[in-house]
Amino acid sequence: MKNRTERLREIQPDWELWQKLYYQHQQSYIRQRLLAIKYLWQGKGRSEVAQKVGCSYVTLTEWIDKFLQGGLLELTKQITHQVPSRLNEPQQMELKRMIVETTPTDYGIDRYIWTGKIISEVIEQRWGVSLKDSRIYEILDSLKLSHQKAHRDYANADKELQKEFIATLKKNCYGGF
Repeated sequence: MKNRTERLREIQPDWELWQKLYYQHQQSYIRQRLLAIKYLWQGKGRSEVAQKVGCSYVTLTEWIDKFLQGGLLELTKQITHQVPSRLNEPQQMELKRMIVETTPTDYGIDRYIWTGKIISEVIEQRWGVSLKDSRIYEILDSLKLSHQKAHRDYANADKELQKEFIATLKKNCYGGF
């Protein structure tokens, strides 16, 4: 009986499809899978490939199984979470309002820019729900909010601190010019 790697190598590589999928999918985890299959097709061993693409041997074996079951298309399927958001609909609407209409300083955080980490802190503080940054970005997507809402708040900047900062930069970087 042939092992997984031997069965994978028996499949004629469709390099055109491989390249199309590689450029079509910008997510690093999908590209990592595609590169792993490419290296295996090129004759590299599983341990070497796992080290080269930065995954565990077990994960690589799972990718090989996916590929053997459904080819490159199965390998490039997006990761989806089966767990529904732990924020209910009213909480999500309140979160959207908070992000659009307020800043983190309104919630006791010393920042003017919303980030995944800050949003996660406010959610935990407000509703007692702990979410990872990746889940925050999924919620932002579902709410049709940009991941890059961050902006510089020059209107509320401390003018004296700005002057001190520029003076320090000039002194340290340009020898006092």
